[in-house]
Amino acid sequence: MTKDKRRKAEIRAAQQSTGRRYAQLAREMAAGPARTARTFLLSELLNECATLPPGDVDWGYDAEYAPAVFHSQVLGEAIPYGTVLELAGSLAREGHKARITVESLHPLETAFVVCNERRFRLIITQERADELCRTPDCQQEPTSWAFSRCDSHLADCDAQTLTRMASDWGHARNEELDRDPSRLGGSPEADLLIKAAVASGAFEQISKTLLHMCFEDPDMIDEVFWNEADALAMRYGLERERLRLYDVARKEALRIRAKVGSCPTCKGPFPDPSLRMWDPGMPPQFCSKDCLPPSAPAPAVRLWA
Repeated sequence: MTKDKRRKAEIRAAQQSTGRRYAQLAREMAAGPARTARTFLLSELLNECATLPPGDVDWGYDAEYAPAVFHSQVLGEAIPYGTVLELAGSLAREGHKARITVESLHPLETAFVVCNERRFRLIITQERADELCRTPDCQQEPTSWAFSRCDSHLADCDAQTLTRMASDWGHARNEELDRDPSRLGGSPEADLLIKAAVASGAFEQISKTLLHMCFEDPDMIDEVFWNEADALAMRYGLERERLRLYDVARKEALRIRAKVGSCPTCKGPFPDPSLRMWDPGMPPQFCSKDCLPPSAPAPAVRLWA
């Protein structure tokens, strides 16, 4: 009974750390040691890093080209000291009590770990800890530091998450380019956010956030820029980017409709394939608002086929 309670507690801890389903984690733990959901605290790993001596590892090549590693009991694998410190730096805001779950291990190569839905690839042959897309088992990195998903999974995010990413990315771009309206627009990262927003029917919300954070709030331009020429340049740059983003969104909506072929609810054809009457507030994979699921979110469509 005690062993069963311990197993359930480990599954719940892994569920809290990764955001994955309880049943899926239970199956993986029962499948064998290769998929065991090993969970530990960041402080435990740091304590090992600070106290354990370097370990001997058969790398298969000259050891002088390999990083110094120690044999971690909590991770269940040899790991470079530098990789642990890289991970700790990335999780600094989480604190030393951050709970980490091992998603998978590849001896002397990589370890994939998860903390509060953030996923990392720990490189065992180098001193690196790369943050990955938050979609389970995906090995791709997000295009931007502000994104929590890779390009192909960005459309899986809900409107609130996309809005937060658009705000963070737009503010950083405004600062990076010194509020220069001639350079603020035309970014591939902005296009990715807009395409993801289209699939969930949140284009207007995301585009407004992007424009306000990347450029300026239109209602505040005259107060921010005392020089009339600077204010006019900002208004022109903002409006030009607004039109460009709308064009990106419309083309993405056309692509989605062409891919799904017909409305998934009523199975009927789309009334206007050219999207002359496109409603930006509705996912384009549905033919009308009457066909939107009443409670479930609209199914995400990948940005690329």
